[in-house]
Amino acid sequence: MKQLRLPIFNSKIKMYNLRIVPPDSISSEVTEFKKQFELLYGKQPLSRSKPHITIASFKMNSKHESFLLEVLNQLSQNKSFKLEIDRFAVLEGSKTLYLSIGNSKALKTIHKEVKSLYDKHLKRRLKSFSISDNPYMTISKATEKKMLYESLQHFQKNDYSKEMNVGDLTLVSRLKYKTWDWEHQFKLSEEEEYLLFDSSMG
Repeated sequence: MKQLRLPIFNSKIKMYNLRIVPPDSISSEVTEFKKQFELLYGKQPLSRSKPHITIASFKMNSKHESFLLEVLNQLSQNKSFKLEIDRFAVLEGSKTLYLSIGNSKALKTIHKEVKSLYDKHLKRRLKSFSISDNPYMTISKATEKKMLYESLQHFQKNDYSKEMNVGDLTLVSRLKYKTWDWEHQFKLSEEEEYLLFDSSMG
């Protein structure tokens, strides 16, 4: 008599990225910078990536996904906040041209909370976990330092600064060597209203 075999749960190791996705208006402007870079230097690594600011990246077996969402949903208790995009800059080590993000207390708080959630709940399930201490929005990677610094000089001629509102965090995932094909949003709570006048003026 043949023995029945139970079906094996089909799970896979996936790459995950917790990020801030800019509003459409800023996203389209950053995409234009990426296109400009390609016109000058041809298609390069990350020159066609979707504009975003990485908070954390890691690998995980997809069978833990529902638990991951449950844990990260705690980040929704944070209030929406504003970020400043303030200048073009480069990372020489990775030959990356990017838009720098101004110092933000709210973003640092989220970084701390993500690290705390990892330590308390996720450490045993996640692999190669890393938090981005230097938040930025990538324009492109360059193949050599000459290209990197030439591109910086070009974009600095018309430097770019914008303020953006962050109302949610986005988690994306993909299989190795594939494109990001899944996402989930964690909506932040509404920003508190502030008095728009000086009460001392009567």
